[in-house]
Amino acid sequence: MQRRDLLTLTGAAILLGTDRAFPQSGPQGPSSGLGVTSQELPRAQPTGAKGDQQRRYFFAEARAEMPYRLYVPRTYDAGTKTPLVVALHGYGGDQNYFFAALAELPELLEQHRFILAAPMGYSTGGWYGAPLDIPGNRPRSGGQPPPVTQSIEEMKRERYLSETDVMNVLALVTHEYNVDPDRTFLMGHSMGGMGAYVLGQKYAERWAAIAVMSGTLADATYDLERLRNVAVMLSAGEQEAVVVEAAKAQVEAMQALGINTGLYVAPGATHGSMIAPTIPKVLEFFADQKRNR
Repeated sequence: MQRRDLLTLTGAAILLGTDRAFPQSGPQGPSSGLGVTSQELPRAQPTGAKGDQQRRYFFAEARAEMPYRLYVPRTYDAGTKTPLVVALHGYGGDQNYFFAALAELPELLEQHRFILAAPMGYSTGGWYGAPLDIPGNRPRSGGQPPPVTQSIEEMKRERYLSETDVMNVLALVTHEYNVDPDRTFLMGHSMGGMGAYVLGQKYAERWAAIAVMSGTLADATYDLERLRNVAVMLSAGEQEAVVVEAAKAQVEAMQALGINTGLYVAPGATHGSMIAPTIPKVLEFFADQKRNR
């Protein structure tokens, strides 16, 4: 890569794919030098393709092919800088999460002329690099916590790979498309909402704004000061009483630091049903933001 503003792809080789099903485990068979056989590689998408696309790349550090979903508006012009939204799915989800929750998502992306990249985040429960004091194994939405089947080191590695996958996808899309660095956004729901907090803080200089949907900081270690120059939108479903109260407290804490922030509560909505009415609000919020240098 020659452009200096690109992220580094950590342990990744670029393989752009079609919409065929993705393997759930690492590649097998004779190596082509990238860890996959030539027979396993799909026909490559044209560079700069538009519309709704299922993509994949080989994530060498994870020794697996990683899928991501990409939507590029039909009006995209390679000569014009275009806003980009990176979208992080909730626990148990995948790169199709937000498209399944809101059928009108492509129409909204066309309206706002946003590219949207939805990474897998390495696994359905990778937690996007969150430290272990963030509640990966606490109950979600009143349910029971999942059983702990990993060692501490395995959990740390999964979270590291989850974060790295997201940043790899950001680098891939930024390399292929003319992305506006001053209008690059991050959003996530539930586990992905916490991911938006974690990666929003860690890579604060890259985001114009982040949107946290039904995700709270709880008692996790977090440095809100890192978000001083990042606009932050919080949201929750009206029926998520605990999340709503936590979000209100977080808004107050951020406002005290001078952070541009606000809260949207989706009327009558639950943890899951809040996604569809909230996404249009998030995209409207992003449309008004630009990175503070």
